[in-house]
Amino acid sequence: MSGTDAKTIYTNLKTFGLSRAQVRALLPEWWSTEAEKSPDGVAELCVLISRRVGLDLPALMHGEVRQGSAAGVVAYKHRANVAQHALQAATSIAASLARAVVAAMPRPYAGNFSSAAEVTSLARQVGKGLVGLTSLIDACWQSGIPVIPLPNLPVGIRKMDGAVMRVNDRPAIIVSKKKSSRAWLAFIVAHEIGHIASGHLERADSIVDVSLQEHSEYEAESTADDQEQEADRFALSVFGGSAVERIVSTWSSWASPVELAVSAREAARDLGIESGHLILRYAFLTRRWPDAVSALRFLSEDADAEALIRAALQRNLDLDLVSADVQDLVCRLTGIEG
Repeated sequence: MSGTDAKTIYTNLKTFGLSRAQVRALLPEWWSTEAEKSPDGVAELCVLISRRVGLDLPALMHGEVRQGSAAGVVAYKHRANVAQHALQAATSIAASLARAVVAAMPRPYAGNFSSAAEVTSLARQVGKGLVGLTSLIDACWQSGIPVIPLPNLPVGIRKMDGAVMRVNDRPAIIVSKKKSSRAWLAFIVAHEIGHIASGHLERADSIVDVSLQEHSEYEAESTADDQEQEADRFALSVFGGSAVERIVSTWSSWASPVELAVSAREAARDLGIESGHLILRYAFLTRRWPDAVSALRFLSEDADAEALIRAALQRNLDLDLVSADVQDLVCRLTGIEG
């Protein structure tokens, strides 16, 4: 039985960045607040919160809020104007989600990718010659690295764009950024693979990329963080590196969004790279971000990015192997069907 009450638990969870409404949005639909009035019910509440939010259970049973061991040592990246404590709730929930998925994975971990060239080669093998979001995701799953969407945190919880976490000696990639563009999310996935391949998880259990925005996502020079620069360079190498830059540098600085889309599609066929990536590389060189975003809208092949990541999780995860007490949460957070 718990040595505290529900009111104390909810009050102390505010210091962790979670309101009562946000906590209840993470609880099972069958949970009744009436149960919180009894000691046994409070004890069960503590177990549910501990499992779903990733908090230390013994501490929670005494009304104290401490992060559990799932996230481990966390390194936050690109956190300008974002306090670390503002992301601890999302990080802890993401770690719990990653742990639930990894525990249900029958495929063994094949080991870290050794180079960007190896990632590109495997992506081409599984993607029929094309390097893009789908082939990168499939390459990760084939190597025993889950790519987990996290679009559905309760309203008001500040979340990261992406993360990579070590769970049971296996890396897991989290993609939280809500974007329909495959190019945007493919870069985030490649960036997280870069952290894995570069050995960055040897110094931290979780690397959280807080904000990979337009002004920095394709600009390794924008950060003094060596690991971020290395992960950015790795991701760019996966998508053709200097060969892509040479091509987009020849495009007119006055080209319209439609003309950019046409040029990207033509070049992509020769390079075997998704066309949206060329648009974003062009934007990096010219700083024409509004026109680049408009150009992406003319590329039908750049759409439905979130759905692709969700579908890959649905294909590769056997929900029957997910612990019964968190199956509903996995479906709710990721958007897959139960």
